[in-house]
Amino acid sequence: MRHPYLPILSATLMAAIVGCSEPPGPQPDVLFIVLDNVRADRLAQCGYERPTSPFLDQLCARDLASCSCGAQAPSTWTLPTHASYFTGTEVPQHGTGMGGRTAETVRLAPGTFARPLDDRLPTLAEEFQERGYQTISLSGNPLISPASGLTRGFEVEHHARDFAKLYGERLFRRLEQMLEERDEERPMFLFLNICDAHRPWFGIPPGKHDWLPAREYLSFKQEPGKPNETRRRFVTGEMGAEEREALLERLNDLYDYAVWRADETLGSSLRILRNAGIFEGDFRLVLTSDHGEHLGERSLMGHAGPYLYEEMTRVPVAFFSNEGAKPLPDQMPALNVYDLLLEGEIKRRPLRATAYASDTWPVWYGPEVGDDPSAALWEGSAKTVHHDGEILRYDLSADPLELEPLAWNGEAEVEQLEALLEALAASASSEPPSEEMLELLRSLGYL
Repeated sequence: MRHPYLPILSATLMAAIVGCSEPPGPQPDVLFIVLDNVRADRLAQCGYERPTSPFLDQLCARDLASCSCGAQAPSTWTLPTHASYFTGTEVPQHGTGMGGRTAETVRLAPGTFARPLDDRLPTLAEEFQERGYQTISLSGNPLISPASGLTRGFEVEHHARDFAKLYGERLFRRLEQMLEERDEERPMFLFLNICDAHRPWFGIPPGKHDWLPAREYLSFKQEPGKPNETRRRFVTGEMGAEEREALLERLNDLYDYAVWRADETLGSSLRILRNAGIFEGDFRLVLTSDHGEHLGERSLMGHAGPYLYEEMTRVPVAFFSNEGAKPLPDQMPALNVYDLLLEGEIKRRPLRATAYASDTWPVWYGPEVGDDPSAALWEGSAKTVHHDGEILRYDLSADPLELEPLAWNGEAEVEQLEALLEALAASASSEPPSEEMLELLRSLGYL
């Protein structure tokens, strides 16, 4: 339903890319890659002790690269964050991702109903079409599909039918096929979602890495509307200490292996693009993630709930172009990927995130888990966040794990958070807003 009140490479690879570049053309090929579900703090590039990202590490070390480990995603799961990346707007502005079974929501996966991206706002693919680009989307994440509205504007589109169905060789073959069919008379806008780091997590073969033990596959399977008992007992504190420690070790090892797999897939995908001649002319490559993952911190697991802790929101952003590196700030909204893709520059945007209340988390984990919307603001190392009806303040430089909320009296921050939550509630309503709400939306930059 429309909302009438809202406005309408490894060193070798990089050397090969740079060495083959031709004189600048009128429009560069533009590549947008999302490493789905990858936390910034689990990348070696961002200081993690395990070598999870060797390919990205080498790319970010090149002269043509600009990389940041301090970007903040606009929300907590695939649908609202990709809607933001594809429209250049925040969640209260595009209104995508509200859950529950209503007249405005659609079934996206078993047990998952949410409001799709409607056609009020133009997408990146449509913007590039207007510029004469051929637009192509390939996604290992099944939620990036016509049903979710996220593929609007893509001339060529293929997505996985389920999670873990479009990995490795299957993804590479499909990418090669799509590139063989591209129109070489037009520049290309390619979107690629690499979903290796998303649950379910593949097992780790014995001897695969000297920094990881062998582990069995883990999926946390659950029926629609019912919890996975293992995860529910962990989150509610019913799990014993020994079982809890073993589960955390397994989960964290599998996640690190999944991030390594995503990095390996990134390297193979860029080699395929290089072999197809994509880097022989001007190019612009932007890489990020859509969100992170709770891996036991504060007894939380998974994503898509309304908790905006750093392990959920902090993601990498990387920019590569033969136009030259443009330094990225240490701290930035990940929404700046929209600006980098369209113009090769970032623009000033507020550093904030929002998430709708979850209709599934209270079912999966308990009636008091995730049933409130959330909002967060960052100002340097100061972070102010609304979680479960409480407003909390953290100093991330002294307390990066957000374990010790500060005593403070920040009326301005409270007013901003309350305004964000009001705007989020307005976006979830099909009723036209009052004049007061319109003024609030203007003050937040949404109108």
